[in-house]
Amino acid sequence: MNALYSLYDALVSIDVPADKARAVVDAMERDMTALLATKSDIAMLRQDLDGSRVAAKSDIAMLRQDLESSRAASKSDIEMLRRDLEGSRAASKSDIEMLRQDLEGSRAAAKSDIEMLRQDLEGSRAAAKSDIAMVLQQMDGSRAAAKSDFALLRQDLESTRSLFSKELELLRSSILVRLGSMMVVSLGILFAALKLT
Repeated sequence: MNALYSLYDALVSIDVPADKARAVVDAMERDMTALLATKSDIAMLRQDLDGSRVAAKSDIAMLRQDLESSRAASKSDIEMLRRDLEGSRAASKSDIEMLRQDLEGSRAAAKSDIEMLRQDLEGSRAAAKSDIAMVLQQMDGSRAAAKSDFALLRQDLESTRSLFSKELELLRSSILVRLGSMMVVSLGILFAALKLT
């Protein structure tokens, strides 16, 4: 305010009419209060900017934690699926082994029956051959069933992998959008602060 009084006195001393000098001083006072920022205004703006930076850092840290937890959950789910697949493979192998043992036992029984039938009657050879053919058909049927089960397990694994990859892609895109919006807001505040200074 002392500067305005000094300006008024200077204008009056160079023969500017008092009402015009007063108008100049009033216009400068309005401009100083409306357009110019004070040190306290700039300090408040800096505090707001620092607060938004701290909030942005905490949001980024929370996003990182969420991403890490979702990655860990996805890894554990994939590990569980692998274990389930390994268990089903082991069960299928044990079933195949049991079928082989059953087949071997039935073959041995068929051979002994054939030998006994050879000793007893020559006409019973045809019946023994038909029994062996039935056993072989059953073995082929069980092999086909095991192959179809493997195909179904592979399809299930591929579908779960594609679902996990889609969910991870959605999470990445949402994180990128959030980070981009925070950067745009921060840059807007920064440019506004630069314009004010």
